[in-house]
Amino acid sequence: MGDRMVLPLRDGGPAMPVAGRGRPSLERAAEIGHLVVEAAIAAFVEQGLDISIEQIAQSVGVSKQAVYRRWSSKIRLLMDVMDRVMAKIHAKLSQDLPDDALLALKELSRRMCEPDGGVRERTMTILMAEALEDTAVRHWLGSWRDQHFAFYRRYVTAVLPMERSERSDETIARILLDIVEGVSREAYWQDLSDAECATLFSRKWGASLPLLNE
Repeated sequence: MGDRMVLPLRDGGPAMPVAGRGRPSLERAAEIGHLVVEAAIAAFVEQGLDISIEQIAQSVGVSKQAVYRRWSSKIRLLMDVMDRVMAKIHAKLSQDLPDDALLALKELSRRMCEPDGGVRERTMTILMAEALEDTAVRHWLGSWRDQHFAFYRRYVTAVLPMERSERSDETIARILLDIVEGVSREAYWQDLSDAECATLFSRKWGASLPLLNE
């Protein structure tokens, strides 16, 4: 396999072995993929599409060819980033929720509004702009939104009376999700503090409660 060299990671992290030539092992490829995704999240949030694949590769100590083996473009990388983080986001959001369905929905909604440094807003803004000209991105974005809505809708449906129609449940879930995402966007674009964000959410949530009791 040839000699291997060791490159230090950015910010003083542990050293990473890099194969001298040839393709990496499956284990090493998985490690590279994880490191690239983590670096890509930070890079896209900080610089948007101005970041290059080469810069992302350099930040984790691998060649740009190693990145291009898995992602043909920055947009494809960002799409993969969002796919990978969605499951982690949903797992974190739904962890240790109250047993009561209404309290669980409120807490879930509150967590979705918490500031995250602009990760959601910046990445989705970039992808929505790209979707205007790229059919594949447009289809992917629609699928991503559908999955995210299905996740949230489960918690809304658990609160609503059983006799309601499925269409009515869907409408209420979409309105509530729009309200929650609206708080998240406002918190980011207005640079609200955690306390200000919590106050805004409480006000919006209180105003939306009648929807659940109709």
